[in-house]
This record gives sequence, C-alpha cells and structure tokens, in this order.
Amino acid sequence: MTAEDLPSIISKAVESSNKKLQDDISTLEEENRLIRIEAEKLSCNLMMAEIEHSRVEDAMSTELRVAHKEATDLRQKLHLLAQEKIELESKLVSYRLKVADLEASIKGDAAKVENLENRSVDREVLLGKVEKERDDTVAELAESKEENAKIAAELAQAREENKKVVEDLAQTRRETEELKK
Repeated sequence: MTAEDLPSIISKAVESSNKKLQDDISTLEEENRLIRIEAEKLSCNLMMAEIEHSRVEDAMSTELRVAHKEATDLRQKLHLLAQEKIELESKLVSYRLKVADLEASIKGDAAKVENLENRSVDREVLLGKVEKERDDTVAELAESKEENAKIAAELAQAREENKKVVEDLAQTRRETEELKK
C-alpha cells in the first residue's frame, strides 16, 4: 500500500459508504412513504368515523326531540282526558243524586198510592192522577237511568283512553330512558 493508493482507497470507501447511505435513504424513504400512506388511511378512517358519529349523534338528537315532543303531547292529552273525566264524574254525581231523589220520590209515591187505595174507592180519580204521576216519575227514572248508563259508558271509555294514554306515556318514558342510556 502506497500513498498513491490511499486517495483511491478513500474514494472507493467514500463511494461505497455513499452508495450504502443512498440505499439506506431509499429504504427509509420507502418506509416513510408507507407510513404516510398508513397515516392518510388512518386519517381517512378517522374522518369517516367522525362523519358517522356526527350522523348518529344528529339522528339520536332528532329522535330525542321527537320523543320529548311526543311525551309533551301525551302529557297534554292526559291532562285533557283527566279534565274530561272530572267533568263526566261531576255530571255522574248530579245524575246519581237525581236518581236517588227519583227513587225516594217513587217510594213516597208508592206509599201514597197504597194509602189512597186503602182510604176510599171514592178517591179513584185522585188515585189515577197519582198513578200517572208515578208513571211519569218512573219514565223520568228510566230516562235518567239511560242517561246514567250513557254517562257510565262514556266514563268507562274515558277510563280506557286514560289507561291507553298512561301506557303510551310509560312506553315513551321507557323509550326516553333507553335513549338517554
């Protein structure tokens, strides 16, 4: 080995080292490209997941608003039905009082008729009037009973509707609780 060979050895060593470094750089650049592709892929997936999450969140928010509105509507309907029930029950009470009065009147009239028959045959005309009065009272009682039956049917229907509303409200609350969860 001579001093003249030293620059050629150094230059070969530098070239060999340079080539190795360029190969390493190429490998690293290739790995860097792959990592960038993976990062972009992950970024795209993340963006798609964010879009899906936003869509689901919007849908759930809409469903929650609808559920709140339905619950409010059902509360209003329940309130109206409760008021209607109270009104029907107040009517029913007054009809029951009328029925009790009419029944008492019938009993009183029947006693009067019996007393009049026992008193005299001469008062047959008067008895006929009392019987007519009794028949009118019975007719009124029958009409009142029919009205009472109609009101009772309306009350039963209102109770059924009230039960349905309560069940709908309970179902809505369960759904709301599930949505909240």
